[in-house]
Amino acid sequence: MSISVENSQEIDPLMVPTREAWENMSPVERRQKEMSIIAALEQESSLMGETTIHFESRASATEVLRRFFQGKGRTAFIASDLHTLYPGERAFYPDLLVVFDVETHHRRSWNVMREGRGLDFALEILSRETRRKDRVEKLNLYMRIEIPEYFIFDPDLFSLKGYRLIQQIYQEIPPEDGKIFSQILGLYLKVEADKLRFSVPDGLEVPFAYELVEQLNQKLLHKERIIEDYARDLDEEYQRAEDEKQRAEDEKQRAEAEKQRADKAEAELQRLRQLLDLKK
Repeated sequence: MSISVENSQEIDPLMVPTREAWENMSPVERRQKEMSIIAALEQESSLMGETTIHFESRASATEVLRRFFQGKGRTAFIASDLHTLYPGERAFYPDLLVVFDVETHHRRSWNVMREGRGLDFALEILSRETRRKDRVEKLNLYMRIEIPEYFIFDPDLFSLKGYRLIQQIYQEIPPEDGKIFSQILGLYLKVEADKLRFSVPDGLEVPFAYELVEQLNQKLLHKERIIEDYARDLDEEYQRAEDEKQRAEDEKQRAEAEKQRADKAEAELQRLRQLLDLKK
């Protein structure tokens, strides 16, 4: 005997109401239902551990994309592990999701029935516990709910696969020189160590945060060296000026001494002349 979606909602706390059921709810009932689904999702996620590789890969990709799309003239809402609700489906939380041309304010969930649209891009980072779920279950789910692109990154095996929705079927995106192009993001993705490296079509790579910090430190170091060199030049110039001042002072003292000797000699000459005049 099949179980209707409405009945499955009572059995599965992660099941999102159908659009029709949602529209028949009052605002209070909608909020209560959404909060109960979020609570169930949080309970599920709290039972799952996360390795440092998984965390760093997810955090790095999220940070890089957020920074890249800032100031591009097109808003991009980018989130990690955000509760995502599609009507008539089990709620889920992608490792990374992207939705373009929407407000980028903070959200506790992405509810398609409230937002009026679904995700543009989803990325899952595999772990031993989620490998089958992400490769099979979520692949089928994301294809069914028509997320245009889905990428799967395995940091343990250093592998990356990308899927693009073509006529409602996911087709694997063929790699190009070890990179996979995302039409949705307009970026190439490739595996670099245990992280994902993003690059623009002309080959320029989007730097990681630690690379920007290193570049900043190099610039600061260069600036400090310039300041040190300038300070040293100023010290040397000051010392030269002091030496020149001292030489001028010495010359002045020598000139005054010469004048005093000349004045003394002149005075002695005048005295001798006076004595000669007296003897005459």
